[in-house]
Amino acid sequence: MYATRDDMVAHFTELAISELESMHIDPSIATTKALTSASGKMDSYLSIRYQTPLAKTDNLNLVCCNIARYLLYMNDATGEPEDRYKEEIAWLKDVSAGKANVTFAEPLTADEQSKTYVKPAVPIGSSYPGQIFGDDVFAKMPSIK
Repeated sequence: MYATRDDMVAHFTELAISELESMHIDPSIATTKALTSASGKMDSYLSIRYQTPLAKTDNLNLVCCNIARYLLYMNDATGEPEDRYKEEIAWLKDVSAGKANVTFAEPLTADEQSKTYVKPAVPIGSSYPGQIFGDDVFAKMPSIK
């Protein structure tokens, strides 16, 4: 798992976690189940680009805590917990799509960098063979001098 109950308490306070656990039939294992589910959900996205499980980092820990907290809500979580959950899932989707990285252990090689180069767009006016305005139109425009 990427987080523990103690991590959840550190992020959200003992009172907040205890209140969420009290909504469950078995409060003693509710957080463990939520953390296990959150870690599994994270691995489902991360495994597309990385060997999982990854080493626990502060970022992965927070992502796991936010997802687990959302999962602990018995009634539909709304507001800030839902927003955090959606933000974490969006980040995990970006990681799996190669738009974000979990770790920056190895710098890109020159070949890899050349593959990420995006050719700049050519302005529309320079691709048009004719002229939009002739010299006679420019001569009628006021001078900015």
